Amino acid sequence: MEIIEQIQQAKNWEERYRLLIQAGKNLTKPTENELAQWMEIQGCEVRLWCKISPNSDRTLQLQAYSEARIMNGLLYVLINALNGKPLIQLQHFDITAFFTELGIAQRLSSTRLNGLKQIEQSIKELC
Repeated sequence: MEIIEQIQQAKNWEERYRLLIQAGKNLTKPTENELAQWMEIQGCEVRLWCKISPNSDRTLQLQAYSEARIMNGLLYVLINALNGKPLIQLQHFDITAFFTELGIAQRLSSTRLNGLKQIEQSIKELC
């Protein structure tokens, strides 16, 4: 079962939180050289980096990493939802609505949500 389906089926916030922490362990930590080439996202309460690029078929390729376990879980969910999607389809993507539908946004601090919104903005600029 995909992580998004698991989160949708979670009975409460504690179960969603546990799933996010576990999901975050699936992100591979980039090397220092890779991080130096990635964009560091400002406005988040933890250090957060991402690399957003189009594939040759005009689909999204998103890579991201954070120093915080919960943020890595959020990034893992986001990567699974967006990678391979046509850029044109992502022009109207709303990250707050996406995480609200999963029952997560309501529990995020404004600074964590701000970091995610910065990624959303960068994706829209690429589109």
